[in-house]
Amino acid sequence: MSFQATALKPLDLIDERLHSTFALDTLTEVARRFSPEAFVKAMRNVFGSDIPVPAYGTLRERLLAGALENPPLVLVDGLGYAADYDNRDRVIRIDWGFYVRTGHGADTSWLLDALFHEFGHHLDNVLRTDLRNTQTGDQPVIAPDAEGEEGLRFSYWLAGVAKFPADDVMIACGFSGYEDKTCEVRLQWAQAAADIQARYQHIKNAPDHCHLHPDREAFEAGDGDKHHQTHLQIEKVLAGLAFSDNEREAVYFGNWLRDYSQLLDPKIVRATNMPKDFPDVLSRDALTRIVDVLSIKRFKGIRALGPEHFTVTPQILGVYRPSEHIDNPKVTDVNAADPRRRDADFEPLVFEGDSLLEVDRDTSMKRYIARSVAFMQAELEFSMKENCSAPGMRAFGSALHVLEDFFAHSNFIELSLIKNGHTAVLPWTSTADCKAGLPLVTGMFGPTDVVASLAGPLGDVLFSTEDVTYMPIKRGDRSPREQVLLILLEEHHNPRYLEIFEEYLTARDEWVDLPFVEFLQRSALYLKGLSAVVGNASGIIMKDMMKFLGEHIDDWQTRYGQDPHQNGSTDPTHSQLAKDHAEHPLHLLAASLASDAVEQVAKAMVSYWNGDAGADPIAVATAYFKHPQDCTWQDAKVIRWARDNTVDLRRSESKQELESVARNLARSGRKALDQMEKDSQAYLKFLRGEFLDRNSPFWFIQSLTPAGRLSRKVLAYLGLI
Repeated sequence: MSFQATALKPLDLIDERLHSTFALDTLTEVARRFSPEAFVKAMRNVFGSDIPVPAYGTLRERLLAGALENPPLVLVDGLGYAADYDNRDRVIRIDWGFYVRTGHGADTSWLLDALFHEFGHHLDNVLRTDLRNTQTGDQPVIAPDAEGEEGLRFSYWLAGVAKFPADDVMIACGFSGYEDKTCEVRLQWAQAAADIQARYQHIKNAPDHCHLHPDREAFEAGDGDKHHQTHLQIEKVLAGLAFSDNEREAVYFGNWLRDYSQLLDPKIVRATNMPKDFPDVLSRDALTRIVDVLSIKRFKGIRALGPEHFTVTPQILGVYRPSEHIDNPKVTDVNAADPRRRDADFEPLVFEGDSLLEVDRDTSMKRYIARSVAFMQAELEFSMKENCSAPGMRAFGSALHVLEDFFAHSNFIELSLIKNGHTAVLPWTSTADCKAGLPLVTGMFGPTDVVASLAGPLGDVLFSTEDVTYMPIKRGDRSPREQVLLILLEEHHNPRYLEIFEEYLTARDEWVDLPFVEFLQRSALYLKGLSAVVGNASGIIMKDMMKFLGEHIDDWQTRYGQDPHQNGSTDPTHSQLAKDHAEHPLHLLAASLASDAVEQVAKAMVSYWNGDAGADPIAVATAYFKHPQDCTWQDAKVIRWARDNTVDLRRSESKQELESVARNLARSGRKALDQMEKDSQAYLKFLRGEFLDRNSPFWFIQSLTPAGRLSRKVLAYLGLI
């Protein structure tokens, strides 16, 4: 069925529509070529054997009869995913920014992939709701959703079996309201199909991608596969323990807060009695509100349900405290100032010779790890007291963050492999006076690690293409970029910048009820004069972060050349030990053990919440904080992993290989800032109407016409140039 939908708040076009039946047409042609038996077999491989065979037969019959309804496509601004499918409304939603990036040029295979992927979710929905009762007799139990990621499997399968008489095929048709013309989206089938096949060759059985909405299943380009485990993916085990989608999001919110508290580093937090001093420092309140802006889009669903519980405040965010991340708190700068002068919530500095840096003889672990265990225990105790309320879930997630980091940020995995006979694995520590000989340690966290984690999300807000021209729905609406700029301008020593920006926003509030074109025209007149203000605000955060990195990067990176295997040190850097990133050979093993631990602690917590007074999640969680020589629960999995992953095992024995991984992580902060700087420059050029080169992230707006000058035309039409 044909369907065309108007885009919601497109960036640079008055109206934008998208129509495609390509996935349905392609599957229909495959069904016509396949025998009934071959078609049913293929569908069962994709969607599961719990669906009755007659349902697959009926699906084929409807395809051949042209009786299967095609789900509508709707373009949505700021979707949060590349695309998703709503099982209840039976609509495929495509992110507008994703469409314009992938609907033209070399990346079109991503759009094809999204169309196939979400149509696969639609088929699974139809099979499990409309066609499930197509046989007589006893009905088998059918799950509400296929196991794993059926959309991915369907896209992989269809790309492999579909055939076309010509290589050049049209996969969709777009309509530009501004230019009043239709544009075909075409690609070379052989290359696009090969791209999809190569993309998913090793992840056909990936787990479902987490979505905030319980009725929707998402497609995210290049993210969320089983080879890259994050805190969110590790906690997917909660889904099997009676945690609803919203409860899992509430737990992850607490986990997420621990990561983002790192932004409040004592080097850049301004004390309440200090004068404003950009670009050196920002107030704790300003930094907290910036994190809150970052949380709005990520936790939109649960925030709408309970904003009082999911608004980021100084109390629930806190500041960077090494104990909350199991970081080695050692400070190498003997002249470092006491951070508690900036804010009392910072932990006191720990210098060489402090007892916290010692290795405990009996436990064979660094003594500072006990502080992290105490923090985790306090969060678990609060969660037990609050039961399964929003604050209780948040505290539970905060506690799980520490538990998960134990496996990613310590040398527990390395020592477990050594214990089980793989003595060539590098432990990233020297021997110490303790029972085990080689102690369990964690790494020192540095500024490059902070910037690498946070520059990307901040850059996405400040320099994204999602609200180049933001049209509020009602008075007082502010885009994420505008919210961050307001916070930054409040921190600037020159109040006039803030006054100018607020004057514009106040004036814009009066234009909300105007037609869209007139709204853009009036905005353009202000934006033309405001580019300096926007540029100054954007430059502020860039300069601040660059300064924060630059002052410390030379000293910090010097440590990457120090080898704890040779210099007698038990204080490696975070980047030498961190297994958070997929490129580390021990990444998946660390994530697997962390997932096992999370599952056991969650089971104990659920039992306690359900009234089992004997359940003790604190004891269960604490038991994991042991040297591998003092526990055996991990041994079987470690032995299996070493047997099945000989290449990664050898990589974990290579100093050159692991130092390369560490250097890449150390450089990621600089890379993130460099990219942020490029994006900021492109954004400011765009505001000024300057023509951009092909490498600009805003180039796609200018490339929507054959002449490649659409953005310039629109800006000229609106009076910007």
